[in-house]
Amino acid sequence: MKRFLIIPALLYILQAGAQPDWKQSLNYDIHVKFNQPEKSLDALMKLQYTNHSPDTLSFIWFHVWPNAYRNDRTLYSEQLLENGDTRFYFSSKDQKGYLNRLDFRVNGSLATVQDHPEYIDVVKLILPRPLLPGDSISISSSFHLRLPFNFNGNGYSSHHFELRNWYPEPAVYDRHGWHPMPFLVQGGAYHEAADFIVEIEAPSAYLIAAGAVADTLSHSVTDNLYRFSLENANGFAWIADNHYLLKTDNLKTSDGRQVGIQFFYTGTNSGKANIGFDQVKIEMQLLSEWFGPYPSKTLTIVEADPLADENFTGLVCIGTKMNYLQPALRSGLLGQWFQTILMTDQRTQPWFSKGFINYYNQRLLKLTFPSKAEQAFYSNNNLWLRVAEKERTTQPVKTPAPEFSVQNDSLIPYNKAGLWLSILKDSVGMKRFDQNMLDYFSHWKFNHPYPEDFKKIMDSGTEKNLQPVYDKLNGYESLFDSSQKRSIRPAFIFSVRNSWKYNYIGLAPVPGYNKYDGFMLGALIHNINLPENKFEFLFMPMYAFGSQKAVGLGRLSYSWYPDNHHLNRISIGINGAHFDTNKATDSTGMLLFENFSKLVPYIRIDFKPSGPRSTISEWMDFKSYLIKEINFEQFNVSSKDSLIHPNSTSSSFRYINQLSFNLQDSRVLYPYNLRAEFQQSELFYRINLQANYFMNYPDGGGLSVRFFAGKFGVWNENNSSQVLRYEPKLLGINGNEDYLYEDYFIGRSASYAIEKSSIANAGLPAQQIMNRDGGLKLRIDDYDFVQGKSANWVSSLNFNTTLPAKLFPFPVPLRIFFDVGTYAEAWQDNPPTSRFLYVGGIQLSLFKNLLNIYAPLIYSNDFNEALASTNFSKRITFSIDIQNINYKKIIRKAADHD
Repeated sequence: MKRFLIIPALLYILQAGAQPDWKQSLNYDIHVKFNQPEKSLDALMKLQYTNHSPDTLSFIWFHVWPNAYRNDRTLYSEQLLENGDTRFYFSSKDQKGYLNRLDFRVNGSLATVQDHPEYIDVVKLILPRPLLPGDSISISSSFHLRLPFNFNGNGYSSHHFELRNWYPEPAVYDRHGWHPMPFLVQGGAYHEAADFIVEIEAPSAYLIAAGAVADTLSHSVTDNLYRFSLENANGFAWIADNHYLLKTDNLKTSDGRQVGIQFFYTGTNSGKANIGFDQVKIEMQLLSEWFGPYPSKTLTIVEADPLADENFTGLVCIGTKMNYLQPALRSGLLGQWFQTILMTDQRTQPWFSKGFINYYNQRLLKLTFPSKAEQAFYSNNNLWLRVAEKERTTQPVKTPAPEFSVQNDSLIPYNKAGLWLSILKDSVGMKRFDQNMLDYFSHWKFNHPYPEDFKKIMDSGTEKNLQPVYDKLNGYESLFDSSQKRSIRPAFIFSVRNSWKYNYIGLAPVPGYNKYDGFMLGALIHNINLPENKFEFLFMPMYAFGSQKAVGLGRLSYSWYPDNHHLNRISIGINGAHFDTNKATDSTGMLLFENFSKLVPYIRIDFKPSGPRSTISEWMDFKSYLIKEINFEQFNVSSKDSLIHPNSTSSSFRYINQLSFNLQDSRVLYPYNLRAEFQQSELFYRINLQANYFMNYPDGGGLSVRFFAGKFGVWNENNSSQVLRYEPKLLGINGNEDYLYEDYFIGRSASYAIEKSSIANAGLPAQQIMNRDGGLKLRIDDYDFVQGKSANWVSSLNFNTTLPAKLFPFPVPLRIFFDVGTYAEAWQDNPPTSRFLYVGGIQLSLFKNLLNIYAPLIYSNDFNEALASTNFSKRITFSIDIQNINYKKIIRKAADHD
């Protein structure tokens, strides 16, 4: 008999395991006085808190999240910096915010409040008496809220005010205990379901959008009283704007109820008034069929930026940009079910809401005939997931939100989790999957389901073992179909459209110019794609109309990501180039050219960062420069024109091996990089050390500081006369001293020092420099002794600062530079110059620092004699810094708009 009694009991326990057993009950009554001119509000909150848990509570954790904006030492501020956003860190005192004047009372008696040991925006309310299971208490407090500037979805901006997570809110207490957490932009939230009555006194010029229809009463001559009522809400958020217009409609739900639809928009984007209520109704009807009827009385759609990881009951924010209107609306509608009806923990399990939003986004897209722009919007997200998987920068789907890298915060919990759900649906079958989703919402709406609860329901009705599918949530395995083979397809310059099935060959015409080859025209041919191919090539063959020769450059490379705890990527390859570097006529008038050809085999090893959120990258590379040069010989001065003519050329070959170690911290605040470089040839050796540091200014821009030190030596003193071009120096490097042929020079051999060549080779190209070695922004080729050149060592500091942002009414690309350095020979007896040489002046930076022009205004006395006979325009130098072009970054940016 006992055996038969046990069986029903077990069945009851198993059934209860799939059902919510309890949840806390919260009832808010909040009265708010909105002080728009002071950007603040004063409020009185009353909260009825009922303990439905089986535990006795002696305290309640409260979130006072507006205090995350109190100073720049909160976790919110630190996370923004980690994510590359300095706006809050450098914000003024007026732009920060806080919540204060709390006086918590429990059942009318003043209660004790303790600060959280770590978080400034979490406090512990000590209860005067333990709260027993099933009992209720009344908690009240007045508070004052100073709104911050709206950096990312909370606060003020001009006439616009957004209030989310603005009142003291109890942390969730569920079957796993308390969940106190600080406010984070990347991190979502975890809320209790609650009923709200909120009254807001606000200036009559303002319309207030919230997740309910307001009862509006005239409170005074200048103010209105808005009264809102919400049930089973994950929170009460509201937005006030005195430019809002309002459009309304109604939706009839499947259970026969009427849902009021409100759309708050501004006249500046009046086209949004035609948001398409019919489309909203269609999608709401589909969602109601899939998950059950929309339970709220109101759906409010607002022209306001959504909070990145969080939705609020009844309120859908669609942004302010027309291009992203429909995707934001659709995600907001889905968020009503997966982030407000299901009260999941979005902080530790972000995929458990975001993945569902992404998956059902795809289903809605297929059913509601989206535009090509919308299809591209979601296709691009999958592209970046493929890129991350190829580069092995992904993280497991189950990663907590704050631990994701900035890129993975959307790629993994949204896109990859969405793909996972599609695999689960295929494993279960569409019909069973949809029925189980209905059961899931029916069982868990307005409660706190965990992934294991979802698994129990999804496992029902199927005999398949789904555990291998669930195991994919914990690993790095790609969820894309790998059976698809990519075919080759041509593209103009670059394309990523349908890159999962096409391997593009980019083709485009390419122009070029230098003083000796003249105008050049050729073709760009490459297979640089996203995701990257293991084997990559880029060729730029060109025809030079001046020299009437074939010139150009190219590279081949092969890269792979080894299964190693320390190594991230290994690349091997070879670069090459061939161009003319000078031209002249011989004594008979025939044109002769100097030129170079180089091949550079290399290997680069990138080391793994310390973690997904690390901003530090480390790598080393080894290059061997194999260079062939054609140089003029047999010079003489012609009696016909008194000019110097070369009468022959000769060929020479040299090599230089280079090993470098690199460290870069690309953090947004005070980034820096370090490079140690070792060069060697049969003639000489060089050790170059370089460090760059950037000091941010609060109003934008900053001060760049560069340190350089170079050590030079020869293997044999008899070769000293052959190594002058390799020696480090303080003044600007000219084209001849670019002995690795790494930079682009308009006139590589141009110089004012040799103006009697048979073909003029000076002018503007003779004022181009290369930012290497000492980096002093002057070029005085005529005087060897003032170059700061050393056969031993040189060292320098270079300073470069932007101008104050408010100095001009519009952005001006002007900077101030100052360079100072010294070298070994300046410390010997009878030195050629002073011990320290310096140059300072104004810098004009154009085309995103591709072209920099330097006008010296102050400089060492040592340069006076050299510059005395030179007009100011010839003292100006410039650099064409093609090394500043990050072509992969350009390609990735282009991919976002393809």
